[in-house]
Amino acid sequence: MKLITSILTCAMILSFSCPLWSAEPGFENIVKKFIKVASSNDRKALANLVSYPLQRRVPLPSIDNPKQFLEAYDEILDENILKAISTSRVSADWSEMGWRGTMFQNGSLWLDEEGRITAINYQTEKEKRKHAELIEIDKKQLHSSLRDFVKPVLEWETPKYRIRIDQITDEKFRYAVWPVQKKTSEMPDLVLQNGTVTFDGSGGNHHYEFKSGEVLYRCFVWVIGDTDTPPGEIEVYKRNKLVLNQPVIKVIKGR
Repeated sequence: MKLITSILTCAMILSFSCPLWSAEPGFENIVKKFIKVASSNDRKALANLVSYPLQRRVPLPSIDNPKQFLEAYDEILDENILKAISTSRVSADWSEMGWRGTMFQNGSLWLDEEGRITAINYQTEKEKRKHAELIEIDKKQLHSSLRDFVKPVLEWETPKYRIRIDQITDEKFRYAVWPVQKKTSEMPDLVLQNGTVTFDGSGGNHHYEFKSGEVLYRCFVWVIGDTDTPPGEIEVYKRNKLVLNQPVIKVIKGR
């Protein structure tokens, strides 16, 4: 009995002094390696530390490979963000956020478990100007009745329809629909206002809802799914009965 007690006591001491697994060393190493690369301002090395595609604010195009990253480098990163990363402290400025990855400051940049950039929410002044310019160009390409919006959200094609959602205020969205063969410069067949967005969990999947009398329109954006999951899907309900369901076959803007 004394022997068993001694063995259990030793095992408990070892478990406290030498844990079998701890996320902290791996987390620290990943962040420190990334800080080192950012401090060197090695553009090619940073381009190789991105999980592509890197999404940007619509209507800015996504960055799909290292070549595109290097071409848009000065829009994506500037001295301010690089200095903030280079002088950051792991314990104070970086946070592990579970399966979502590692967050820098309040989410200005995210890394995955391998230390690759998955998102950059920080905006350089150059990117802000480019973003504003592209929104103005986008407005001019739309039908005149649709040019009043804050920013575009998405533009999709399904087998039969062309769908566009724009943000009208901080909390409200607009939905416009054309037959797929029509252009967005033409009068839409349907326009719905006062739409809302709902996030389905913390993985990024979300959907927009628009109502017209007894008809409910839903646009699902699939950020996480299986290999055969489409980027999105539209559903139409009439009196709570599903009357239309179509997958997105082409993403023109957004996700």
